[in-house]
Amino acid sequence: MKKRFVVVGLGTFGASLVEALHEEGCEVIAIDRQMANVEAVKDRATVAVQLDATDASALRALECGSATAAVVAMGEDFESSVLSVAALVEAGVKAIVARARTERQARILKAVGASQVVEIENEMGRRIGHSLATGGEPRR
Repeated sequence: MKKRFVVVGLGTFGASLVEALHEEGCEVIAIDRQMANVEAVKDRATVAVQLDATDASALRALECGSATAAVVAMGEDFESSVLSVAALVEAGVKAIVARARTERQARILKAVGASQVVEIENEMGRRIGHSLATGGEPRR
């Protein structure tokens, strides 16, 4: 049985995530409020929809509760991220990964139900810094 994921927010990070999951043979429900973002990933998603992910009823209609996990990939609109995590919890999603820009945002996202929070900018900055400091060369 294929793993099934929900990706909310199809900007650069979300679209890259949809592509990677597709390449791994996973089913992907891709959700964004902007139709242009939905159109950009529709060939790599099982279902790609323009939808308000803060609406738990709409998420239930897509059967998001049966997903292996959901990722809230939005980076700019923190309020929508929080409401989307809460709606995914309400829709029955058991594992939710959410993107945060700050430690405070991470605490709030965990408080409303995110299983895991990633601070992409901080994590990548640390990873690149460690790589450079331990002898890694920048790619050319």
